[in-house]
Amino acid sequence: MTSFGPSKIVFTLALVGAFGTLGCKKQETTSPDADAAPPAQADADLDTESDPAEEAEAEAEVLTKTSFENTVSEHFDDVSDCYMSALEANPELAGELVASFTIGADGQVTALVAAEGSTLTDEALIACITERAQSWGFDTPTEEMVLQYPFNLEPAE
Repeated sequence: MTSFGPSKIVFTLALVGAFGTLGCKKQETTSPDADAAPPAQADADLDTESDPAEEAEAEAEVLTKTSFENTVSEHFDDVSDCYMSALEANPELAGELVASFTIGADGQVTALVAAEGSTLTDEALIACITERAQSWGFDTPTEEMVLQYPFNLEPAE
């Protein structure tokens, strides 16, 4: 059996201690310059002043025929619900409703009537669609607009 003398044990412990401290040595850290602005402040200094209302207005969509048609299409379930309710009162109710929407400058429906050429002029149906359409929230026109959308409504077979 090999025997280690006191000098070998001390040398071995010294090596273990030296390697142990190398692995645990804390890395030097650098602190930010005292004169440098914090990142958020530096970014804020680069921005020009802007009014949130102006930004929102710039991002607001203007009502176009396409955006109008898209909004109506997105809410066709409302029209269908109104038609189903009207069918309960009149099971033969069918035809084309050319709905004439008046849209105010705020994008809200202010009126809806059956336009010329409509074969479907049921007052309860039109009142129901008008009520639903008032919550649809169209893009805002530059001024009040009147746009038409044809609905061909027939009972399911």
